[in-house]
Amino acid sequence: MNKKGRRGEIWLAEVENKRRPVAVIDKETMVVEIDRVVASVTSQPPRNEYDIVINHWQEAGLDKPSIVRCSKINTLHHNELFFKVGKLHDDDLAAVLSKIRDFFGND
Repeated sequence: MNKKGRRGEIWLAEVENKRRPVAVIDKETMVVEIDRVVASVTSQPPRNEYDIVINHWQEAGLDKPSIVRCSKINTLHHNELFFKVGKLHDDDLAAVLSKIRDFFGND
């Protein structure tokens, strides 16, 4: 199956009845074949320690400085990903994945 979305990519998606950018955070082998696990991306200022600034936001294809809300995780059908915006820089992706691990804890 040719599904959309690979880890680290930024996509425009339908989330809570609104089109918004999301970062794909799952490994393709971790979830059901047709689902993607994503974190919300926003240009709003950080609210808490789980909001990670995208330092390389232009390289990621974003129009303005943005953050990934690592505490705002959703599961979407891959068909809810409309088009690819870009890809997170490796440093930004590493920071996001580390913060998500912190959010869920190692207990």
